[in-house]
Amino acid sequence: MPAQETRRRYLMFIAGVLISALGIGFISRAALGTSPISSLPFVLSLSTPLSMGVYTMAFNLLFLVGEVILRRRFTVVQALQIPATLLFSVCIDGALWLIPTQLHGPYPLKVVYLLVGCSLLALGVTLEVFANVIMLPGEALVRAISEKTGWQFHKVKMLFDGSLTVIAAILALCVFGRLNGVREGTVVAAFLVGRLVGLYSKRLSFLRDRLLSPAQAASHS
Repeated sequence: MPAQETRRRYLMFIAGVLISALGIGFISRAALGTSPISSLPFVLSLSTPLSMGVYTMAFNLLFLVGEVILRRRFTVVQALQIPATLLFSVCIDGALWLIPTQLHGPYPLKVVYLLVGCSLLALGVTLEVFANVIMLPGEALVRAISEKTGWQFHKVKMLFDGSLTVIAAILALCVFGRLNGVREGTVVAAFLVGRLVGLYSKRLSFLRDRLLSPAQAASHS
């Protein structure tokens, strides 16, 4: 792969990470829950002094260990997931600091925050997929499980996100006695983000075609 194309791919991946973190920030500040994969770090951050970004980093490192065990190899490319996860985690905390919470705000504004967050998160994920260089550990672990079991990626992703959400809901009930951090917004994000990724993938395909070399672009047409 030419060096210029590699740089463009990684820049697009970084842009995707930043936009995804901003999206998670809006979803979380809507006070209607958060995205499924962030539900456990979010609930833990509500019940302890540590931030959501710290827990996001910790869980992604655990996902990375699981990925390495399943793949039985650890390459330099996989190691790049560590700084990518650090950037992602710091940006989540930054987004939560910048975006005012709607905990006591009007419900329509909560919905606006939720929809903006889902749109941004889907855009970020789309750019990460277009870049096709590395993945954040959560998605990379899903891919490793998919390759190991032979199950389709989207089915493993649904089970993975669903499991994290259920664990987060149980933890919230145990700690708060109610579903703090796991609410209707979590369900909306679970269904809406994937559909928006599919829409963006079609509407923004010109970005992918400009990123790829001519031969690769032809292979996608």
